Amino acid sequence: MEDSRETPIKVLVVDDERNILDIIRFNLEVEGYDVVTCMDGEDALRMVQEVQPDLILCDIMMPVVDGLDVCRRLKADGRTNQVPVVMLSARTQTHDKIASIEAGADDFITKPFDFSDLVARIKINLIRAKQKRDVSPLTGLPGSISIEAETKNRIVKGRLFATLYVDIDNFKPFNDIYGFPTGDKAVRMLTSIIDEAVKQLGNVDDFLGHGGGDDFVIITSPEKASTIAEDIIGRFDEEIVSLYKEDDLKRGYSILVDRLNRDNYIPIMTLSIGIASNYQRKISTHWEVGEIAKETLNYAKSIPGSTYFIDRRTK
Repeated sequence: MEDSRETPIKVLVVDDERNILDIIRFNLEVEGYDVVTCMDGEDALRMVQEVQPDLILCDIMMPVVDGLDVCRRLKADGRTNQVPVVMLSARTQTHDKIASIEAGADDFITKPFDFSDLVARIKINLIRAKQKRDVSPLTGLPGSISIEAETKNRIVKGRLFATLYVDIDNFKPFNDIYGFPTGDKAVRMLTSIIDEAVKQLGNVDDFLGHGGGDDFVIITSPEKASTIAEDIIGRFDEEIVSLYKEDDLKRGYSILVDRLNRDNYIPIMTLSIGIASNYQRKISTHWEVGEIAKETLNYAKSIPGSTYFIDRRTK
């Protein structure tokens, strides 16, 4: 079983039939999973807090607290609602599947099942859960985990790529002056600009990620990087002024009063983009991509106004 983590994935299996538990445990342990079992719903709810499983397989038909109630209570709890729950049922009626979905279950498998199918479902639901946790609630874009995975994937496949690190200059003081809701508008505005630029000028399989705050990552092909960067910068400079007060635009800066009651003159926000590429130099790890992109980003930031800079070194 492929997994980058040092500790095995932990699966909690809940079923009131001991032979079912034993069979599932044996087969999943063969696949490398760490399996914990229990035989009723109340124990399951208690064990989730103690064990903190990565995924739960839960039978629907159990005495006292059935699987649907277990699922509802887990999904209603902020501490456990991100844990994927796969319901198991010996019945094939459609209403069982509907009831599972209504309870918040992530998947449904009918007994008896093929274990290769069960393992496949587990893997799919773990991937989905990881992706769900990694999505930025503000922009809807994948986060750092996905950015790293996409970079590694392109390196392993030997593909030529260019990674753009996009950062808003003077974003933090803008937040302090105009407030976080307006800062969020700026981030969403940039998200839309990046998305449109890549759709219009990039490739079908280009990747967009949001590292958090005002940091974005675009992975495209080397020949598209400059065109995309120029388009993003042009649109950003044109649109960002809509978030400023007229007086600030006339002056060309905002005034931030610090704790010592001093006026700090904050320039209108601009955009800096640093670009790393393996077009002219070999890149072996995602760490190298990050280092190169940050170097070029810092250089771009040292130049006044919105700009981008591409690393053109051959080694």
